[in-house]
Amino acid sequence: MGTIINKFKLAPFVMLVTLSCLLFASGCVRYARNVNTLYEPTANIRSGSGELYIVIPESQQTRSSDMKWVLGNVKDDDNNNIDELFSPRSPAEIVQSALVREFKRAGYTVIPTTKRPAGEQQVLDLTKTEINLEQTTDVADLKVKCRVLLGVDVFKNGQQLKRMQYESTSSRTDIKDRDMLARNVLEDALRSVMQKAVPELHSLFGR
Repeated sequence: MGTIINKFKLAPFVMLVTLSCLLFASGCVRYARNVNTLYEPTANIRSGSGELYIVIPESQQTRSSDMKWVLGNVKDDDNNNIDELFSPRSPAEIVQSALVREFKRAGYTVIPTTKRPAGEQQVLDLTKTEINLEQTTDVADLKVKCRVLLGVDVFKNGQQLKRMQYESTSSRTDIKDRDMLARNVLEDALRSVMQKAVPELHSLFGR
């Protein structure tokens, strides 16, 4: 009888330990599968003027709210792919949106489009946009790396002025804010690209 009583006394303790372990484990592997960004302009440009068309390929346009774009992978601590990271917007749309906000703040009348206009216009044609996110999750923490690449052809008055390319990477490791970590790292990399690209592109239109 004493053995049975002891087992009953131990049962709640065993259940509590098991539950704690499960909660701890689930917290360690938690991460966001859907990643979006609310980009805030950072470049300090104020003397822009006129209409500016920012063009992305039509194939990079999201045509339905059901569409999802793969931005990268989730790996375990053995470097095995265990999941994918999605966005409701394409890499081109994310970069285009950031440029739109930067150049609007600079004073331009910005027109996002998928068709390059004819005639004497100021145009940024985004010929290459890549966003590569990688999350690595283990029992201790979550690590995120992001690479952003932008290739752009610059046109003014119907003439191509230059072909430019910008690239930036960012990474963080954290045990908190797991649901926001991928977004924050993406915004860091995107911000670094904009801080270099926007002043240079703006200066080309001022020639």
